[in-house]
Amino acid sequence: MSRFLPLATGHCLLALVLLAACDSAAPGPPPDGTPPPAASVEGYPVVVDSLWGFIDASGRLLGEPRFDFADEVYGGLSAVRRGERWGYARPTGTLAIPADFLAAGRFTGPLAPVRTDAGWGYVNATGTLVVAAGFDAAMEMSGDRAAVRRGPLWGYVDATGAVAVEPQFVAAGPFVAGLAPVQTPDGWRYIRPDGAFAFAASFGDARPFSDAGLAPVREAGSTAWKYIDATGAIVLNTAYEDAQAFSEGAASVTVDDLTGLITSDGSYLVVPKMAEAAPFSEGLAAVRFRERWTYARRADGLVIGSPTFSAARPFRGGLAQVTTGSGDNLRTGYINTAGDFVWQPSR
Repeated sequence: MSRFLPLATGHCLLALVLLAACDSAAPGPPPDGTPPPAASVEGYPVVVDSLWGFIDASGRLLGEPRFDFADEVYGGLSAVRRGERWGYARPTGTLAIPADFLAAGRFTGPLAPVRTDAGWGYVNATGTLVVAAGFDAAMEMSGDRAAVRRGPLWGYVDATGAVAVEPQFVAAGPFVAGLAPVQTPDGWRYIRPDGAFAFAASFGDARPFSDAGLAPVREAGSTAWKYIDATGAIVLNTAYEDAQAFSEGAASVTVDDLTGLITSDGSYLVVPKMAEAAPFSEGLAAVRFRERWTYARRADGLVIGSPTFSAARPFRGGLAQVTTGSGDNLRTGYINTAGDFVWQPSR
């Protein structure tokens, strides 16, 4: 039975948390508001008696939990931690790549970032170090590119491991719809995968594009966020206090310290009542009422009636990881799109 109810006009929604509350060292979703990459739904990490394993979409345990932490499954593999070292496991629980790394990111493309004593590099799904460790920082892949930092400057490597754009930027974001925001001495601009600037306009701040063809930007000297199209022209000439990337045709914006959800023409799907909202994924977006989280529905603005979660991740393959409890009593479970538990919260 669905537990979705209309959005109550008297409620005040507050901030979004999508990181796994059980392990602060775990890889998390992009901090810039971009939607999660396409789901790999072969397994979902769960914790049983302090050890992590995996379930399938029906909630059936796939193997004996054996890891100190397990991240979400991307590309058929999950970054897992044993002691202080990271490797990669299949959803069955078998190690695919030995836990030899100081840190490990997700396979959001053919390569995943890993950190060794020599720095950051990239491995493929067989565990081969395709990009030699030596970068000072490395992001997960997006659009067949991954941002890397050498010293103070950022560039990009491609899916073969070759340097596609030499490190030259103060900061760099992910490629979405063929464009990526980068910070130059002249401000924030957008580049194409070959490193060429997409248009002449520069901004005081800029965030990734989306499949809607729009990106949130803040003009130099201004505190207001607006949206541009792929030519750099401002198409939503608004004055939001904050604005995030579009996902599934909607984006969160902030007005008078409250957040709402708009569609790509600028009209409100949900008027500002929230403090924050996550990107939509599979028709649902995590939102927070006061100190607890629930989900808003893209189709009609409905939300789960009672916000009960301490944290809520995006839906992937029909399930979302949620956290209940607080303090030292945090527990992780999974709900389906009706809001019903498939895996009861455990720790």
